[in-house]
Amino acid sequence: MTVSGATKGDEQTVVAEATPGQDLTTKAARGFLWMLIGLGVLQISTFATFVVAGHFLTREEVGLVGALLTVVFWVDVLLDLGMGASLVYEQESGQSDRVKVAFTVNTAAAVVVSLFVLLGAPAIAGFFQAESDVNLFRLIALLVLGKGLNQIPGALLRRDMRFKVSAFVDLTRSLGRVTLAVILLSSGWKAEALIVSVVISEWVGVVLTWSFTRFRPALRFDRLIAASMLKFGAAVFGTRLLGMLWSNGDYLIIGNRLGGKSKAYGDYYTAFRLPELVLGGVYNIFSGIAFPMYSAARELGPEKLRGAALKSLRLLCLFGFSAGAGMSLIARDFILTVWDDNARGAIMPMQILCASGALVAIGYASGDIFNAIGKPRLGLYLNMAGTPIIMGAFLAVVSRGIVAVALVHFCVLVPYSLVRIEVANRLIGTTWAESLRALRPGVCAMLGVLACALPLRLLVGHGFLTGVSIAAAGLVGAIAGLAIGDRGTFSELSTLARQGIGR
Repeated sequence: MTVSGATKGDEQTVVAEATPGQDLTTKAARGFLWMLIGLGVLQISTFATFVVAGHFLTREEVGLVGALLTVVFWVDVLLDLGMGASLVYEQESGQSDRVKVAFTVNTAAAVVVSLFVLLGAPAIAGFFQAESDVNLFRLIALLVLGKGLNQIPGALLRRDMRFKVSAFVDLTRSLGRVTLAVILLSSGWKAEALIVSVVISEWVGVVLTWSFTRFRPALRFDRLIAASMLKFGAAVFGTRLLGMLWSNGDYLIIGNRLGGKSKAYGDYYTAFRLPELVLGGVYNIFSGIAFPMYSAARELGPEKLRGAALKSLRLLCLFGFSAGAGMSLIARDFILTVWDDNARGAIMPMQILCASGALVAIGYASGDIFNAIGKPRLGLYLNMAGTPIIMGAFLAVVSRGIVAVALVHFCVLVPYSLVRIEVANRLIGTTWAESLRALRPGVCAMLGVLACALPLRLLVGHGFLTGVSIAAAGLVGAIAGLAIGDRGTFSELSTLARQGIGR
């Protein structure tokens, strides 16, 4: 494919061409494995840090940590102008002029956002009713700068599908983060221990990523190049911005209305730990692989893209539906075992959020298709329609408590998921019959989980062994449900498992 607006300089732009013989499935599977290892360690270490912090901090201080990390989430959105996504979409190779322009634009954005956080820290702290901790919010400015400088080098790793390198960077960064946080907490530090550890580990990640990509920072601005990249990137940025309101707007509303240092905020933030650890981790890994994979499949023809999309929908929903149901059933035992009775208020929200998180798989399976075929505005339009609805619902029910807020996710995601399937079908030429067949393995596995594990959850008292028993029964139920309801997928996965064990 050609790239509009490209210019020639000392380093000639080379466009990567996918060949029909290239096995994208194998490459994507290997990439998924490496990213699963890297992000898995990242998620587990982040969760472990939060668990350890819960034994050093009060529930109100846990809420403060949640408020600080919520700001970090939004920093990620504001820094991602879509320039990195444009580089992945264009499928160039090397560090061309377009890479230099993208780095220049992102660096400028990082400086602006850093200053905004530094100077606006009192207002941000006030929003979360945490005025006494304004210096912790100022500290986030250093994190902003580090993340901004790493946006484009990180995008180059994704573009080139160097997932093994990404996994190593995530592994090093996450282990350093948890180690430093534990040391600081043990030394008497409070909420600041987690923010300092995040900042330092992020800068370690910058050094590693730049080193592995042999990134040569160069500031160059070309209006035509920037405009062509932002034309694509702006829609990606808008989609992600609204997506963050969709998925994290509840944090903002609870933090503002109930207080960032309240027990309710601490319980709600705790309720998201399990679904974010498992579902969020795998969904994010998939998204990081799906975009470059769909972009390469696009070059091979529409049939290849349709096949990749349906297979992604089938496997992601198989995981999401069964894992979401299983985690909802062990939420009670998980919270009371990992924390204590003071966190009991997080049980019901976690059960609901795990169930709704299962439906998120549908959106993740289709979202990157829009970007890969050069139509990122479709995702933007969908989020523009859905975000006001879910945000309005959050505002309407927040006075009723965090359980009501969690229920909003589930109620909105059901019709929204159906709309996503319809749009994806029209976009790439698949049918409802094909999409429903792709959902069938996930539904069968989920029904198996409920049939085997739900009776245990209802009849046995809480405890560590109960949670383990429910998880084991759910796993057996998922396998049985898949074997009975969709033997084709069961046979395919069995073959892959045997091959993996053999290797």
